Formats: sequence, C-alpha cells, structure tokens
Amino acid sequence: MSTELSLEGLHLGRRPIDLGRLRAGTVLGLMGSPDSITEVVLSAAALAGVAPPPQIPTGFRSGRLRVRRWVRTYFRAAGADPGEAALAAACTEFGLPPEALRGRLSDLDAGARAKLVLALAWATGAKWLTFIDPFAGVPGHIRTGLRARLADLAAAEGRGIVFSSDTLTDFIIAEAGVADIEKGELVAFGSLASVVSEPRGSLPAELTGVNIWSGLARKGWLSIGHSAVRARTELDGKVFVTLPWRSALVSLDEHDPAFTSAAVFEAIVVGLRDRGTAIQAKLSPVDTEMGLALDVDLADLARLGGTSAGAGEDSAGDSGDGSGADSGAGFGILHPGLGATLAQLRAAVRVGTHVFVEVDTSALRAYSVE
Repeated sequence: MSTELSLEGLHLGRRPIDLGRLRAGTVLGLMGSPDSITEVVLSAAALAGVAPPPQIPTGFRSGRLRVRRWVRTYFRAAGADPGEAALAAACTEFGLPPEALRGRLSDLDAGARAKLVLALAWATGAKWLTFIDPFAGVPGHIRTGLRARLADLAAAEGRGIVFSSDTLTDFIIAEAGVADIEKGELVAFGSLASVVSEPRGSLPAELTGVNIWSGLARKGWLSIGHSAVRARTELDGKVFVTLPWRSALVSLDEHDPAFTSAAVFEAIVVGLRDRGTAIQAKLSPVDTEMGLALDVDLADLARLGGTSAGAGEDSAGDSGDGSGADSGAGFGILHPGLGATLAQLRAAVRVGTHVFVEVDTSALRAYSVE
C-alpha cells in the first residue's frame, strides 16, 4: 500500500488546486472560507482509498435519528463493513462509551459527537481519512486531548488525515502543513508558523489578532494608502502589512494629551463586535484617502484596569477631570479618551461615532507579496 497520497489534483471551483503529497502518519489542516475548505475536503475524500468525512446531520428531525442507523448510513457511503469488533475498538480508542451507540443523535453532547465522528472514520480501516471541522463546539479541556489522540493514533498506525477547522490551536497537529483557502483561492500553504507569522489571508490575520493590508514600499517608505500611517522600510515593491489590534490609540478628543505625534486622523466607527473577551470597533477614515479599514480593540473584560500605555505603571490617582488619562482607568478600559468606565464607553461609542486615531507605526510589519 502506498505511503503517500497525491493531493495535486484536487478541485476548488472549476480550478485545480495543488496541496502536494500527504505522507502516511501525518495530518494536513485546512483553514479559510467554510465553503471553500469544505469543497477541498470533499475533493480529497473523492480520491480512491480515502474515507469520506462523517457529517452528523443537523436539524430537529435529524436529532431524533438513532445513532446506530446513522452509523450504518455512513458505513454504506464509505463502502465499509468493519464489523462490531472494529467499531467497538475504534470507539474505545477515542473514549466513546458503548451506550452512546444505543441512543439518539440528540442525546450526544459536542464531545461525544466529535468522538463518534473520529471513531467512525477510524473504524473504516482506510489509510486516508478526511474530516470537516471535527472538533467544532468541543470544550477546550476535552478538545485538547481528543486532538492529540487523533494525531498520536495517526502517527502510530500510519494513517494520513486531511481536516478543516476555524480554530487556530487545532492546527498544532498539522505536521504535513496548513493551507489557507479563501474565496475560492489558495492563499497560502506551508507550515503553521509560516502561515500564521506572515498571514496572506484574512483568517490567519483574524486568528492572530492583526489587521492586514496590501501595501507598497517605495524609496524607503512603507504605505498602506493613508498619509498618517507610514513607516521606514528596506523593502521595495508590493508588500503585505500587518498591525496588531492594540497598536492604535483612539480618543473622542483630537487634542488628547495621550497622543504623541502629529499623525492623528479622524475616523468613523462603522462596526462594533465582540471578539473573545474584547469589544472591538472597525474604523474607517473620514477623508477621501483610500485604504485603511482598521480594527481596534476598545475594551477587554479580561483586563483588570489601566490604559494600554500605563497599565504597569504606578498611578498618582485620578486627575479628577473624568478623562481617565492616568494609569488607573476603569475595569477593561484600553482607551481612556473614549470613557473612563465601560458605561461611559458604551454611551459614547456607537456605529457612526467620530473618533480620532493615532497608529503606532513602529508596530507595522511588512513582508513581500512574492
């Protein structure tokens, strides 16, 4: 039996996609647009000798389906007849108790569903397995162990795996590499370190907490389309540029004393969202210059207090003017110029609010598009 699976002829839309060759005993991870990565997983599953991804049906009616009945349906689709002993052994490998097979799908929690998905594919006996977001919804303490178990078994028994996920930590097992596939295109393919440290697509940037833009390096200057956001560089030509979400200072006051340069520009809040423990805004410059839609963390509820500039400094006490300009700003506050408390921040910042922004250009990071 071959020790490699060619992934050179996979399909993404109407175009072929080349993901090289998968070695037995290794794991390949796919991140990106859900529709695109699902299409690629299914394209891999269509190859000879590859087990299809078990996909537990969703919806109210499907929840009433007996686990055993769905198991038989999957094995028929996979062209497999492993027998009771092989199924029981696979369930044991992934920690799924035998009684889980006797109930309904709706009886299974997220952890049990994930274990069932992994066990069914494993029980087929196929050398090459595929999964679509197999750890979705699984609590962290279970997810870590289950993910490690899958990788260890694959290495020990020489199985090759292609899986998709939208959670960065899942890709720690992707020894064969990570592919970032977005909007019908292969954006990046390489080690997890290379895909994440130099993101070329929106998902790796999102997962690592940075803005990403296409920029231009000319005559020693780096530009992303706004005169207030420039930095020196030794690069030349087209580049990608990243900026962490917490590398800009935002205030309601254009002359906020916290600003340290003249490169302050006015922006409008065009969106607000929760992001983990943080509340985040999307800002757009109000002038006519192109580019620079900027995501900025406004508050972090995991933060015990203090501004981003002075959280570690001793405070002499509040200034008394309500600006919160000292390092003793209220719980969760990252930008005292938007309000000294969460209540003030919520009242002051809405979609449509005009704010003033200073970007820490020293935090800009650029790398070549090539």
